This record gives sequence, structure tokens and C-alpha cells, in this order.
Amino acid sequence: MTGISAAEDANTTPFNERALELEETGPDTYMSVDLWQPSGNRGVFGGQVIGQALSAAGKTINGPFRCNSVHCYFLAAGTNTQMITYKVRRVRQGKSYCSRLVVAKQGDRVIFMAMASFQRPEPSVLSHQYTMPRVPPPESLVSREAYMRNQKERLNNGPVDEAKIAEYGSLPVESRAVPMPKDKRGLPINAIWLRAKGDMSELGHVHHQCMLAYASDFALLSTAIKPFEMDAPDARYKLSMLVSLDHSVWFHEPFRADEWLLYVMESPRSASGRGLAVGRIYSRDGVLVASTAQEGVARGTDSEPDQKTLEFRNSVAKL
Repeated sequence: MTGISAAEDANTTPFNERALELEETGPDTYMSVDLWQPSGNRGVFGGQVIGQALSAAGKTINGPFRCNSVHCYFLAAGTNTQMITYKVRRVRQGKSYCSRLVVAKQGDRVIFMAMASFQRPEPSVLSHQYTMPRVPPPESLVSREAYMRNQKERLNNGPVDEAKIAEYGSLPVESRAVPMPKDKRGLPINAIWLRAKGDMSELGHVHHQCMLAYASDFALLSTAIKPFEMDAPDARYKLSMLVSLDHSVWFHEPFRADEWLLYVMESPRSASGRGLAVGRIYSRDGVLVASTAQEGVARGTDSEPDQKTLEFRNSVAKL
């Protein structure tokens, strides 16, 4: 526990836009200027590609339209040795909605595609949502970096990787893991608080949506392998591959990406070498501002194969 006040936890440093920054290289064509490939990963961070693709699409939108959803497919692993080119196709421009197709390439190879929908804001008398779970406030929780260090020490499964901890500490998003009650450990559920580092108050809604799209890739797919408890040195299951196939984000309400948001995740199914996870993102006052879904390749080995499916009741609402 940190035990700091909300005032002490204020997010007042300048926001660094480099992770989502794009350079215009032609009509409706943009290029990344920064790519992060996490140490040990086969490709660049998918959330950054999603955020940059949505930013590219947003640059072709005029008027009051806001993104209501983006649906993405990861076709090949990208590398950080060559910048990504995003080509936007203006598929449809309507009065209430418009659509953009984004194709991302490295050289001649297509590595990613996204379809983004934008809506002109409109009032609605039809409104409902799931209630936000009750969890500890972010000020009472340790940082992602401290949590990584504590997990290593608790599990005693090798030395603390200080270089990796420093790498995550340099990212434009900070997060704080919500501890699971003892009766929830091993279930396919997860929750974290997250926010962009730095003050984004002078930036438009597109920047906030792109930043949340970036952050929505943290911890989501890994929820699909939580029941197999692979961190322990004597774990029965060993992970051999976990990579994204597709990722979707639906934006329901305006929000600030530089304010704490609660990301609640669950995985209804892992099977056939794939895992599915879905997420709900709440503002601190309990408004469900976005929803997510992600499927990925999830492969592993079992030292005691019995081919039984682990079954759970839905428990995410009672964190």
C-alpha cells in the first residue's frame, strides 16, 4: 500500500505524445516516429499500433465526430527497426457515422488492419450499464514496477529483472494492479487502475481515445491464461506462445485518459490454441466509458495432461 492522498498523486507533469506521434508522408498516409518492442517479445507492442492507427484515422475526420469503435487484426509481427506506414481509406462519410479503413505496412508487408467508426454525438434516452466493482482506490496501491518486483520476490522464481522494470517505468502509461481476494486467485479475472502519464487537459478527445486504445492492450489477453498459474517455479502448465490475433475497443462516453480509469477484465474461454478476453473500463465516478475484447494465440504445455476443461462461474462483478 502507498497510503498517499489524491492530491499527492496528482498527474501534473507534461504529457509526452511521442508514442502516438505520426508524420504525414502523403495524402491520408502517415508514418510512426516511435515503436516500442518489449524485451523478449517477437514484435512491437500491439497497443501502440492500435493507438497510432486510430490517430491516423482521426486525422481524416472533420467536424464533431468521435470514434465509437475500432476493430483491429494483427496479421504479422512488426519490428522496431523500421517505422510503420499507415494508409487511411475513407470508406464512408455519412451524416451520423463515418468509417475509415487503416492498413499498416512495414515495407511491402501488411502487418495490421483496422476499421474505425466515428459518430456524431447524439443524446439518447436509452442508457444502461454494468455497475463498477468495488475495489481499493489507486492511491492505496503500489505502482506496476513495484508490483513486478514484489511478485518476483513472493514467487521466488528467479532474480528481479531491473532492466525490464525500468523499461516499463519509461512507458507513457502507468498502472496499479488491484489485488485479488484469496477466493478469486486462479480465476480468469483481472483488474488494474491505469492512466496516461502527464497532463492531457489541452488535448482533444481523439488524443484521449488513442491513448486509451494504447493502454487497453495491457493485461487483457494474459487474463485468458490466469487459471493455469504459470508463474510458480513448479507450475504444471508452461506458456509457449501468447500473441494477439485481434482487438476491439468500443467507446461509450467521453473521458480523460490522464485520470485514473478502472480496467476490469475476464476471460470466458480458452480453447483450440486461442484465448478470449473481454474488458470494461470505468471512470473513477463509476461511468462505463469503454469496452474491449481481444482474442489471441494461447499455447502451452501440461506436465499432467488430462484434457479436462477448467470451469468457473462468472465472478468479476464481485471483486
